[in-house]
Amino acid sequence: MVAGVLVLLLPASSPADEAKDILIVETILRLDDFDLGGSGKAQAAVGRYLKENWAGERYLDLIRRFSLKEEAPGVLRLALEQVDAPIGGEASSLLVELGAGGLLGKTLHGEDVTAAVRAAKAIAHTNDSTLLAELTKVLAEASRSTALRSAALGALYRKNAHRHPELLAQVKAGELANDLRQTASEILLLSRDPKVREGAKALFAVGKGEFPPVSELLKRSGDAEAGRVLFGTKTCVVCHQADGTGINFGPGLSEIGDKLNKATLYQAIIEPSAGISMGFEGWEIITQDGAQLVGIVQESEEALTVTMIGGSKRTILKSEVTTKKKLAQSLMYPGLHRLMTPEELVDLVEYLSMLKKTSGGS
Repeated sequence: MVAGVLVLLLPASSPADEAKDILIVETILRLDDFDLGGSGKAQAAVGRYLKENWAGERYLDLIRRFSLKEEAPGVLRLALEQVDAPIGGEASSLLVELGAGGLLGKTLHGEDVTAAVRAAKAIAHTNDSTLLAELTKVLAEASRSTALRSAALGALYRKNAHRHPELLAQVKAGELANDLRQTASEILLLSRDPKVREGAKALFAVGKGEFPPVSELLKRSGDAEAGRVLFGTKTCVVCHQADGTGINFGPGLSEIGDKLNKATLYQAIIEPSAGISMGFEGWEIITQDGAQLVGIVQESEEALTVTMIGGSKRTILKSEVTTKKKLAQSLMYPGLHRLMTPEELVDLVEYLSMLKKTSGGS
């Protein structure tokens, strides 16, 4: 009997039983050749553990290790509910590994718009060609909501820098729907391709012309509350966490006001590559199957784990890597301030400068 069926049959367990289950789970995960199907006791422990520890520390590890396809609905729920967190990206990729990527496609085309938007974002984590093709179909459906089609556009292009010239060409030719231009601007103005950024600047930049120098910006007073709203609506939250909002990918900003003055904050936003924090250096990884991964790398003896912008992670064997190159520039995209007016930038820096340990930032 498999784990997914067992969870429906097992009685409530005591704390002592739960401790035993955790011990069994930790033990079998350490055994390279353990046959789960050959041990009823282990199956029962796994079933109870998955029921009691949905989204827990070993939840995805267990399902992946023993290819528990019957647990796909729970993995889908995790992929959707935590789509903006690393565990959501891991769950999305696991669905494809389990042969259950179709659940994301079904959700994408469903009537629940919120779930469909989350499915589009989740598909971006998978890099699965079949699912990415479903996103293209959604873009072509003018009857679908702007929110969904924007999510699909972002999923198709945001991480794929080699496709940015293609998107820029569509915008220039007037082939992109007007309600998708905002999303396109965020993608193209923050492209790593300098030619794409220059082309996009002429089309989209809010802060037209040259920004005032930092010395001039420092003379202006900002609105911290407006800056807080900007932090949550611009691209800041994709990489940074401040006062409980955002993704913990880049340096945390909850106490940044204690560490950097306003002049340094302006400089860090306008010229992010001028100073890269230790431990947050970017790497470009090319795999044998041609995949390009850009992010922060952690290494073990046999594998690399790449944490990408947005928090999704992918672990690959070193034997699968063809190229590993350290980036000279920051992972924080240049041109971020071009998505704002000078006044909005002043508001954002005002907010960041107030994030101090004594102010309640956490």
